Amino acid sequence: MKHSKIDILEKTSIPYSILHLALPSVLSMLVNIVYNLTDTFFIGKLNDPYQVAGVSIGLPFFTFQMAIAGIFGTGGGSYLSRLLGKKAFDTARETTTTSIFTVAIISVLMIGFGLLFMPTYLNMAGASNQTLLPASQYLLVIILGSPFIMMKFALVQLLRAEGAAKAAMLGLFIGTGANIILDPLFIFGFGMGVMGAAIATIIGQCLGMLYYLSYYWKRKSLATPSRRFLHLRWQCYREILFIGIPSSLSQIMMSIGNTISFKLASVYGDHSVAALGVASRVFSIPIFIFIGISIGVQPLIGFNYGAHNYARMKKAIRSSIFISMCLGVLFTLWFALFPKGLIVAFIADKMIVEIGTVILGAYVFAIPFAAVGMILMASLQAMGKALPAFIVALSRQGLVYIPMIYILNRLFHFEGLIFALPIADGITTLISFAFVYFITKALRSSPQHLA
Repeated sequence: MKHSKIDILEKTSIPYSILHLALPSVLSMLVNIVYNLTDTFFIGKLNDPYQVAGVSIGLPFFTFQMAIAGIFGTGGGSYLSRLLGKKAFDTARETTTTSIFTVAIISVLMIGFGLLFMPTYLNMAGASNQTLLPASQYLLVIILGSPFIMMKFALVQLLRAEGAAKAAMLGLFIGTGANIILDPLFIFGFGMGVMGAAIATIIGQCLGMLYYLSYYWKRKSLATPSRRFLHLRWQCYREILFIGIPSSLSQIMMSIGNTISFKLASVYGDHSVAALGVASRVFSIPIFIFIGISIGVQPLIGFNYGAHNYARMKKAIRSSIFISMCLGVLFTLWFALFPKGLIVAFIADKMIVEIGTVILGAYVFAIPFAAVGMILMASLQAMGKALPAFIVALSRQGLVYIPMIYILNRLFHFEGLIFALPIADGITTLISFAFVYFITKALRSSPQHLA
């Protein structure tokens, strides 16, 4: 039986709703995994550690672009889900319109910002004489492609927030497919190396963005943007920013944390920077899966919170945590048993493989915490709990992670540097659990929602 988008959020069984919403999101994240790994995979086939390190150095800026777009994608999406739960469709269309318009303006400004601060960024990220040229080439293209990267990221979040998970997934398929095809063409066929990888990435992002815009133009959305809904009211911005800023702070801090970690790793040599980059991309495999589940369940949590159906909302949170934890166990075993094989799949350089295997050996301890933490973070965002979400976002990649990098690196050198991540994830997950537990414990569903 086919159910409407509202029925999925409001009436169908929790397992069915989670499956319907999370499966497309997880598949989308699988596509994102391929997208995320494609550049590293093909550049790795050149067996040039300096070009691999160059791509790795450019990663934090790419994360920063998505974080800024995520303020309006995730923040707008959270508000959008709650508005749809209240049946406030006109305000929902205003939210979508405001989010898309603002990201478009900021993405153009990002080009000037990126070009102005590119030399400073490369120095902060620890680019050496050998990695400076490939890092500069890769980063230049990524900066110029800011509008495509940021618009695409915001649009996919907004569509997921209204339950259009399949459309979000298809756009990712289009962009990733283009990137996979174009990467070897530009890198090997045209001999462009890292710059070719960056160009292929931007073309893929552009095609994905155009697909999402076409979805809105065909008026398939529950909250289609329109010029007549472009009011730019502070009330709308306040709701978006209250959730969007705390949510994106996590990614902004991640960008800063990654930049610092690459800078500190550069002291141990360019091979260490390259190995850290490869290991981080490999570690993104379970992380993206957990993100997919959390993104899929977020509209379900937000809708029922807005509708005061707290019993259904709590069940959705518990079920999502259970599913994510089961997958976390499988990924933990995979990474613990086959770390070397995961690194070798991307590059054959013996030194990079050796260092990368050690890094994954540390990161494996972060997987169980990430499995639970992503769901807890999504729950706080979906419920519109700005302050707790803000605290958690600052803790994971800022208040906890960044000090840990410096302290552990100073005390235990490279081994301390790589163990900062699992320790930070563990502490942050405990903080998130405390917030969600006490917030949900105080909620009581209205009588019409009690069976």
